Amino acid sequence: MKTSKGRTRRVFIFKNIVIKVARIYFYSALKKMVKRLFYELTILKEDGIKEYLNLLRIRKVRHLKEEQKNKAYLAKTSQIRNMESMFIRGYEMPGVNSIGFLIGGIMTNYQEWRFYRKTKNIFAMPTYFSFFGLLNFQKKGEKINFWGDKDILGYLRSNCEDPRQLQCDTHTLTKIDNFCLDNGHLKILDYGRRSLAPFLEINGEKFYNNFKIPD
Repeated sequence: MKTSKGRTRRVFIFKNIVIKVARIYFYSALKKMVKRLFYELTILKEDGIKEYLNLLRIRKVRHLKEEQKNKAYLAKTSQIRNMESMFIRGYEMPGVNSIGFLIGGIMTNYQEWRFYRKTKNIFAMPTYFSFFGLLNFQKKGEKINFWGDKDILGYLRSNCEDPRQLQCDTHTLTKIDNFCLDNGHLKILDYGRRSLAPFLEINGEKFYNNFKIPD
């Protein structure tokens, strides 16, 4: 058995299957929450309850304005890329907030299983089962040893409907380790980001059908 470790998941590699285990950072999440609580209590102590409540109202207004700006940005981006664009949710940013530390890996696992169960996308390595997002059981693929990061990006760019669609998740789509071979066919291993779902639904079949192993 071999193992590999990512930011949100640890992968255990067996002969015919891989098990993706969500990583949960309890200490980091608690530390982040305590730090935030201390910050809020400090403001409350220095400014008083009246000013603190006013600050909360200001924050709410700012949040609503940002939300509207984000919606407008996503609508424009979706039109430009000819594909639905999605805003990154808090749990998709481990290290930025406590919720990401706690459920980032769980939600990545869950999204991966949910996407495959719903679409059976031909370009995605089959995810057989998920135990509440804590454990995912996925078919094992063969490591690609004839391409590097630039090669996989070049292939995807040449075969997707619009190269701008690659911007949906450049972290995943520019790393060869996130792809594998399955009986000679190119497939994606890591597709747990929500933003990848519309990209794979649009382009997955073409990526699968157009691939040929280099001579």
